[in-house]
Amino acid sequence: MSLKEKAKSKVKNKAKKIAFKVIKPFLPFIIIIGLLFFAICSIIDAIFVQEVQTDDASMPPAQLEIKNKCIKKSEYLNTCHNYKGSEKTEYLLDMNNRENDKLIQWSHLYALMAFHNMTNHTKIDENLLNQVAKEFESTFKYETVTLKVETTTKDEDGKETTSTKEETSFVLIESDTIMGHYKYNYQEQTTTNGNTKITGKVFTNEELIGEKYSRLREYLKNKLHIRKDDLDKDVEIVIQAANGYYEGEENVSWLQNNNSSATIITDGKSLVAKGMFKWPIPGYTKISSHFGMRVHPITKVYKLHTGTDVGAPMGATFVAMANGTVINASYNSAYGNMVMIDHRQWYCYSLCTW
Repeated sequence: MSLKEKAKSKVKNKAKKIAFKVIKPFLPFIIIIGLLFFAICSIIDAIFVQEVQTDDASMPPAQLEIKNKCIKKSEYLNTCHNYKGSEKTEYLLDMNNRENDKLIQWSHLYALMAFHNMTNHTKIDENLLNQVAKEFESTFKYETVTLKVETTTKDEDGKETTSTKEETSFVLIESDTIMGHYKYNYQEQTTTNGNTKITGKVFTNEELIGEKYSRLREYLKNKLHIRKDDLDKDVEIVIQAANGYYEGEENVSWLQNNNSSATIITDGKSLVAKGMFKWPIPGYTKISSHFGMRVHPITKVYKLHTGTDVGAPMGATFVAMANGTVINASYNSAYGNMVMIDHRQWYCYSLCTW
């Protein structure tokens, strides 16, 4: 290294040291301000996405109306045949909310109507909703239980006094819903916590009576004439419509009609999928996010995902899923670039975004 280069390096290092000495006292404040800025930006972004990317964003009025009717109908179905003892009630009463994983969801109803529409061309309307709902009225039966709480206290002289308090509540003893027919078992138990003793019925287990999803299976088999080989898969599609995912590569069971077909290349093989709709992204079949309830990837809120996301690279070709009229081709704050097609003959819409 020449003398001139050494001098330059020395000056540069000295300048760095001086700059670091000047900045050093303010470094904690700079870090804090940076973190605050990042946090504020994240919160603002999350609020913005939450506002524009709601379940109803860009949802056509007719579809939104049906969705709201499905919500009201599911609320009715979950409370229409509930009993506490022999007395009828319109409420869900279990003290531990044990009904939660047995309730019928609005998306179950919507999925079943979609099956009707895609297999029989039945119009998705209130008449079809009432027809479907009639088969899935839920029943919840409750038993009154008494919780006995004994508390022992000592006075200044060491004399013990025991006070007893009784609390009445309800426990679920039987449910018969779209999820299946279940009975719930309890046993008497006493627990002690310090100077308090609690005696009451404690849940032990739930018992499935018959086959899981039995009513749903019968409905798909008898009303929609689903083949035995496809029954398990189609039951799973309906159930996962409310839970947020479906473990299949393609939901071809939704397309069991012979009006159209699309050739899909998957794993190096050519697959012809026949049905009412064509596959929208020829050559790409990996579904990255299914229709149904899920935790939103950005806002982390558990909510309905109103579409099906297919992974494809930038510039991939996409096609209309069926004949129809383009009613919107623009940028949307929730979806980005989008093309919305009205398939009037099937009373439905398709939306392609990228």
